[in-house]
Amino acid sequence: MRIAVWQARGPDAGSERLTAAVARAAAAGADVLVTPELFATGYGVPFGGPDPDLLPRVRRAAAEHGVAVVVSEPHDGHVTAVVVGPDGEVLGRYAKTHLWGDDERAAFTAGDGTPLLVDLAGERCAVVICYDVEFPEVVRSLAVAGARTVLVPTALDDPAVARVLVPARAMENGVAIAYANQCDDPFCGTSLIVGPDGTVLARAGEEEELLVADVVRPAGLTDYLGDRRPEVYRLGRAERRGTSW
Repeated sequence: MRIAVWQARGPDAGSERLTAAVARAAAAGADVLVTPELFATGYGVPFGGPDPDLLPRVRRAAAEHGVAVVVSEPHDGHVTAVVVGPDGEVLGRYAKTHLWGDDERAAFTAGDGTPLLVDLAGERCAVVICYDVEFPEVVRSLAVAGARTVLVPTALDDPAVARVLVPARAMENGVAIAYANQCDDPFCGTSLIVGPDGTVLARAGEEEELLVADVVRPAGLTDYLGDRRPEVYRLGRAERRGTSW
């Protein structure tokens, strides 16, 4: 599977730069293009409102160039990400489960955690948004459900997430991750594509950029999923017994 990640500045009224990025991804042979969180309508206070023409434009571009596209937009009070197939058909929509900070929580309602898994280029792919990927349980549950690649639109100002957490999520679950960040102030760029062994296959700097990488499963991956022992894991608070814990 060949993945393209577009690190972009927002907003992109009229989706002109988005349409051009779809064409560039297709010319590079990509099967799917992942774009940042809410970049087209604008991320930040005040958050941009829904653009009723955004999804139709993305569908036309995807069908014209034969490449799947993941695009994030506000929808019905949620931060969402939509997967459009290479034929222009909408394959599904995901609502962000973990909202970041008071501003997001004031503007949006958190999703209920319903996962989105779709097949792209013969690969089982899942979609989450930004802060979601920082929770180990989220990516683990998707891997257990059969996801082999996780596509992540994001808008973030902390490069440590891309440097530390994203490769860790990939390696500990044996999944590839495509992480597409915004790069205008205050966002930090550093978008990346990571293989299922945690190897960084492509990484952006701080400017607008298109990353492209082929994702393969190397031999000898540690089978963390297969070696789990869920029956012995104990979560929850300790119970007090007498005077000791």
